[in-house]
Amino acid sequence: MMGNDIVDLALAKRESNWKRKGYLNKLFTDLEQNYIRTAKNQDIMVWILWSLKESTYKAYQRIQINRGFYPQKIKIKSLEIKDSIALSKLELFGMDFFGKTIITTDWIHSIVTTKFSHLNQIIEVTPQCIKKDKNFLPYCALTNQSISISHHGAYQKIIQFKS
Repeated sequence: MMGNDIVDLALAKRESNWKRKGYLNKLFTDLEQNYIRTAKNQDIMVWILWSLKESTYKAYQRIQINRGFYPQKIKIKSLEIKDSIALSKLELFGMDFFGKTIITTDWIHSIVTTKFSHLNQIIEVTPQCIKKDKNFLPYCALTNQSISISHHGAYQKIIQFKS
Protein backbone atom coordinates (compact mmCIF):
# COMPACT_ATOMS: atom_id res chain seq x y z
CA MET A 1 0.00 0.00 0.00
CA MET A 2 1.12 3.54 -0.70
CA GLY A 3 0.11 7.13 -0.25
CA ASN A 4 1.56 10.46 -1.27
CA ASP A 5 1.20 14.13 -0.47
CA ILE A 6 2.60 17.30 -1.98
CA VAL A 7 2.84 20.73 -0.36
CA ASP A 8 3.14 23.91 -2.41
CA LEU A 9 5.44 25.86 -0.10
CA ALA A 10 4.45 29.31 -1.38
CA LEU A 11 0.76 28.55 -0.88
CA ALA A 12 1.36 26.98 2.53
CA LYS A 13 3.26 30.08 3.63
CA ARG A 14 0.38 32.34 2.54
CA GLU A 15 -2.51 30.24 3.85
CA SER A 16 -1.27 28.51 6.99
CA ASN A 17 -0.22 29.95 10.32
CA TRP A 18 1.27 26.91 12.03
CA LYS A 19 2.73 29.16 14.74
CA ARG A 20 -0.69 29.99 16.17
CA LYS A 21 -1.44 28.76 19.67
CA GLY A 22 -2.35 25.08 19.90
CA TYR A 23 -1.64 24.21 16.25
CA LEU A 24 1.42 22.05 16.85
CA ASN A 25 -0.12 20.30 19.88
CA LYS A 26 -3.16 19.36 17.81
CA LEU A 27 -1.16 17.75 14.99
CA PHE A 28 2.21 16.61 16.28
CA THR A 29 3.59 14.37 19.03
CA ASP A 30 6.25 15.61 21.46
CA LEU A 31 9.01 13.99 19.36
CA GLU A 32 7.68 15.62 16.19
CA GLN A 33 7.44 19.01 17.91
CA ASN A 34 11.06 18.58 18.95
CA TYR A 35 12.01 17.97 15.29
CA ILE A 36 10.31 21.29 14.49
CA ARG A 37 11.88 23.23 17.39
CA THR A 38 15.40 22.06 16.54
CA ALA A 39 15.15 22.33 12.73
CA LYS A 40 17.26 24.83 10.82
CA ASN A 41 14.13 25.71 8.85
CA GLN A 42 11.06 25.18 11.01
CA ASP A 43 8.63 25.95 8.17
CA ILE A 44 10.10 23.18 6.01
CA MET A 45 10.08 20.73 8.92
CA VAL A 46 6.39 21.36 9.62
CA TRP A 47 5.52 20.55 6.01
CA ILE A 48 7.78 17.49 5.87
CA LEU A 49 6.04 16.07 8.93
CA TRP A 50 2.58 17.04 7.72
CA SER A 51 3.10 15.52 4.26
CA LEU A 52 4.36 12.28 5.84
CA LYS A 53 1.27 12.09 8.05
CA GLU A 54 -1.06 12.81 5.15
CA SER A 55 0.69 10.19 2.99
CA THR A 56 0.40 7.63 5.79
CA TYR A 57 -3.30 8.37 6.16
CA LYS A 58 -3.81 7.76 2.42
CA ALA A 59 -1.84 4.49 2.51
CA TYR A 60 -3.81 3.29 5.52
CA GLN A 61 -7.12 3.95 3.75
CA ARG A 62 -6.09 1.23 1.26
CA ILE A 63 -5.77 -1.25 4.13
CA GLN A 64 -8.70 -0.20 6.29
CA ILE A 65 -11.27 2.44 5.43
CA ASN A 66 -11.15 4.55 8.58
CA ARG A 67 -12.06 8.06 7.59
CA GLY A 68 -11.44 10.73 10.17
CA PHE A 69 -8.93 13.23 11.44
CA TYR A 70 -6.32 11.63 13.68
CA PRO A 71 -2.89 13.18 12.99
CA GLN A 72 -1.68 12.54 16.56
CA LYS A 73 -2.18 8.80 16.04
CA ILE A 74 0.17 8.87 13.02
CA LYS A 75 3.54 8.84 14.75
CA ILE A 76 6.84 9.61 13.07
CA LYS A 77 9.21 7.22 14.85
CA SER A 78 12.39 8.24 13.03
CA LEU A 79 13.43 10.88 10.53
CA GLU A 80 16.75 11.26 8.75
CA ILE A 81 17.33 14.15 6.36
CA LYS A 82 20.29 14.22 4.00
CA ASP A 83 20.53 16.98 1.42
CA SER A 84 17.07 17.20 -0.16
CA ILE A 85 15.76 13.75 0.82
CA ALA A 86 14.22 12.63 4.09
CA LEU A 87 13.71 8.98 5.04
CA SER A 88 11.35 8.11 7.84
CA LYS A 89 9.57 5.37 9.74
CA LEU A 90 6.01 5.93 10.89
CA GLU A 91 3.39 4.05 12.85
CA LEU A 92 -0.39 4.09 12.74
CA PHE A 93 -2.65 1.76 14.74
CA GLY A 94 0.30 -0.58 15.38
CA MET A 95 1.30 -0.81 11.70
CA ASP A 96 4.68 0.34 10.38
CA PHE A 97 5.01 2.60 7.35
CA PHE A 98 8.11 3.91 5.59
CA GLY A 99 8.45 7.34 4.02
CA LYS A 100 10.59 9.14 1.50
CA THR A 101 10.30 12.90 1.14
CA ILE A 102 11.81 15.04 -1.60
CA ILE A 103 12.40 18.65 -0.60
CA THR A 104 12.74 21.43 -3.19
CA THR A 105 12.58 25.20 -2.90
CA ASP A 106 9.03 25.13 -4.34
CA TRP A 107 7.43 21.96 -2.97
CA ILE A 108 7.73 19.00 -0.63
CA HIS A 109 6.58 15.58 -1.84
CA SER A 110 6.25 12.56 0.45
CA ILE A 111 5.60 8.94 -0.48
CA VAL A 112 4.74 6.35 2.17
CA THR A 113 4.58 2.56 1.73
CA THR A 114 4.09 -0.41 4.03
CA LYS A 115 7.52 -1.85 3.14
CA PHE A 116 10.78 0.07 2.94
CA SER A 117 11.81 -1.78 -0.24
CA HIS A 118 8.65 -0.54 -1.99
CA LEU A 119 9.79 3.09 -1.84
CA ASN A 120 11.97 2.48 -4.91
CA GLN A 121 9.15 0.79 -6.83
CA ILE A 122 7.01 3.90 -7.26
CA ILE A 123 6.41 5.66 -10.58
CA GLU A 124 4.42 8.71 -11.60
CA VAL A 125 1.42 8.24 -13.89
CA THR A 126 -0.68 10.58 -16.02
CA PRO A 127 -4.05 11.92 -14.92
CA GLN A 128 -5.87 10.51 -17.97
CA CYS A 129 -6.20 7.04 -16.45
CA ILE A 130 -7.85 8.02 -13.13
CA LYS A 131 -11.03 6.27 -12.01
CA LYS A 132 -12.46 5.63 -8.52
CA ASP A 133 -13.57 2.34 -6.98
CA LYS A 134 -16.67 1.69 -4.83
CA ASN A 135 -14.86 3.15 -1.79
CA PHE A 136 -13.94 6.26 -3.82
CA LEU A 137 -10.26 5.27 -3.82
CA PRO A 138 -8.42 6.12 -7.05
CA TYR A 139 -6.99 3.60 -9.49
CA CYS A 140 -5.55 3.70 -13.00
CA ALA A 141 -8.04 2.29 -15.51
CA LEU A 142 -5.22 1.45 -17.95
CA THR A 143 -3.32 -0.78 -15.51
CA ASN A 144 -6.10 -1.52 -13.00
CA GLN A 145 -3.61 -0.61 -10.25
CA SER A 146 -4.20 1.48 -7.17
CA ILE A 147 -2.88 5.01 -7.45
CA SER A 148 -2.37 7.84 -5.00
CA ILE A 149 -3.22 11.39 -6.00
CA SER A 150 -2.05 14.58 -4.36
CA HIS A 151 -2.38 18.19 -5.44
CA HIS A 152 -1.78 21.44 -3.65
CA GLY A 153 -1.57 24.85 -5.24
CA ALA A 154 0.44 24.68 -8.46
CA TYR A 155 1.61 21.07 -8.01
CA GLN A 156 0.21 17.58 -8.50
CA LYS A 157 1.65 14.08 -8.15
CA ILE A 158 -0.05 10.82 -9.15
CA ILE A 159 1.84 7.66 -8.26
CA GLN A 160 1.52 3.89 -8.49
CA PHE A 161 3.73 0.85 -8.06
CA LYS A 162 5.75 -0.20 -11.12
CA SER A 163 3.98 -2.93 -13.09
